[in-house]
Amino acid sequence: MQIGTFANICNTNVSLLRYYDKVGLLVPEYIDSFTGYRYYSEEQISIFYKITALKKAGFSISEVKKILLSINTDDEIIKLFEDKQRELYRLLSDLYDAKIIMLGERLMLNFDFINENDCMYAVSSKFDANDSNDSIRQMDKFFVEEHYQRTSSYEVHGDPFSNNVFLKCRVVKLNDLPEFIHENTDIPFEDDSAVVGKWQIIGEYAVKEDFYANILKFDDVDNTREIYFLPDGEQYWCYRWTKGKLIHVSGDSSTVNDYHLEEYNNELYMFVNFKSYESMRGGSPVCLVLRKVDSNHYMRDEVSVKDNIDLPFVNDSRILGKWYVYDFTSSTECYDPYGKQNDRFFFTEIEFKPFGEVESLYEYGEKRIFGSNMQVWTKGFVLRKWNSTACAYEIQIIDGVEYLFIEWKSGDYIYGGMEPDYYVFKRG
Repeated sequence: MQIGTFANICNTNVSLLRYYDKVGLLVPEYIDSFTGYRYYSEEQISIFYKITALKKAGFSISEVKKILLSINTDDEIIKLFEDKQRELYRLLSDLYDAKIIMLGERLMLNFDFINENDCMYAVSSKFDANDSNDSIRQMDKFFVEEHYQRTSSYEVHGDPFSNNVFLKCRVVKLNDLPEFIHENTDIPFEDDSAVVGKWQIIGEYAVKEDFYANILKFDDVDNTREIYFLPDGEQYWCYRWTKGKLIHVSGDSSTVNDYHLEEYNNELYMFVNFKSYESMRGGSPVCLVLRKVDSNHYMRDEVSVKDNIDLPFVNDSRILGKWYVYDFTSSTECYDPYGKQNDRFFFTEIEFKPFGEVESLYEYGEKRIFGSNMQVWTKGFVLRKWNSTACAYEIQIIDGVEYLFIEWKSGDYIYGGMEPDYYVFKRG
């Protein structure tokens, strides 16, 4: 599920979830490299409730992170709260409420599923017509929780004058695990001058009709987030385009997504039949909506982030030597090397030599990058000249072992405006 829907289910806000991601407390299961949307699993709902409960009980972020890594059973959870009650008696009432959350009490909504013409439909129980917007939100929340995807607009049935109505919509059951899509993207270019320029991401909708009905599928919309369609369909970040098609290529998938243009309120909108995370779980494409900002002919170099890499050399004897990849994390704060979850890496090793010389090894083709024209290092930074990024590094000693954290500024950072993640290394 996307971050906005996850926030609604958990009765929280998107900014808090982004903070949890940044500090490595609750990391999304999947981040779409094209849209930047964060996706969470149903299992992470209970983790969020546990985090909320522990925070309410007075535990710090670092304490919560350690607790979630080390406590697995209900007995351990109950003992934890009993100890906290003795330590902080004045928080007894909050601890009681938190314990209920930790042990899991959830209400389920009442829906029926029916089959008509080889399609599955969800039908709500009857409700007051004056509460239709709230009922729609509740239904969408229910679908996400139960791994369904809505694939049609809502139909209202019954007698609205007697406030005796119910909602009906078409749904599909999603698979638990994604199967990444790899389509043939070797498509010849055909020009479409109307799409060249800058576009603003408006949002992702279950179906196109929801846009006009103002039923946003996900509320994780960053109004500053923009996409550029470069002239001649030039590859930009993780996609290129040809007339009528947006071609998206990431490390996980390769898809061809049909688009069409419509004018609305004197502005030009693009509706993309986008094969998102739901499609990878056996569902249908969603409707990604973009609004035209301008028609400038941008070049790829113009729209990339460029860090200040003109830094003088400052020695740091601690960093010298060869380091080998160990893990990948979204944050250096409260990093737990025993909770390692990544085993496949693109960046595999790095060697820091005297006077700013540095050599990196990458997985694909065992590609080595070296030479002062390509990259150098100075205290606190690896300066990658080939893409104008200054990647901060830091060394932490955890349980007597040195760990090196280096910012990973990929296309998501350079073109997508996302915060960088970190590669974690250990000495050779």
